Amino acid sequence: MDHGDHSGHGGHSMPGMEHGTPACSMNMLWNNQIADTCVVFESWHISGPVTMAVSCIAVIAISFGYSTLLKTIKSMDRKIALSVYQTSAPNRRESVHPSGIRRESSIPPVAGGYSAIEGGALAKVGMTRLSLSTRLTRAFLYALSVAISFWLMLVAMTYNTYLFASIIIGAFLGHVMYEGEMDVGSVLAGGNGKGLACH
Repeated sequence: MDHGDHSGHGGHSMPGMEHGTPACSMNMLWNNQIADTCVVFESWHISGPVTMAVSCIAVIAISFGYSTLLKTIKSMDRKIALSVYQTSAPNRRESVHPSGIRRESSIPPVAGGYSAIEGGALAKVGMTRLSLSTRLTRAFLYALSVAISFWLMLVAMTYNTYLFASIIIGAFLGHVMYEGEMDVGSVLAGGNGKGLACH
């Protein structure tokens, strides 16, 4: 008895394979694979060393851009805080620069040094209600930082050595570029002065 042609049952292939196009390879273990690696999206398909190199450069740029975004958020918050502080503290003293130029200081004269200023005078400003435009801007930048951080996490979850290394390189370059200064007074004040102890 002729049961007909059953060759159609063998056509259950991976999506795209029926047209001869390569499919994304899913790896749940650490790997050094290059061909058929996809970066988050199926459309971001790596087919060889050249596309892998381009993809790594792109991931490095995005990781570095994430550091840039965090720096931007920090700088913007500092400007907002300074603006609020200057508005709430109209009585400011004048200081004389070593060069002889008189400059207005935004910090009132408080005895006890740097830590007293940080923990005392500035703390008196308290919580301040920000304008709607400022809140929307900060919320947008925060949401963008969350989106980029999760995207980088998804890239890391490819478990690909080259892509993972690209994230680390971007973060390293970002830290070198934007973390070249240290607020020594704040660090020492945070350590309760223990860093000044002599042994």
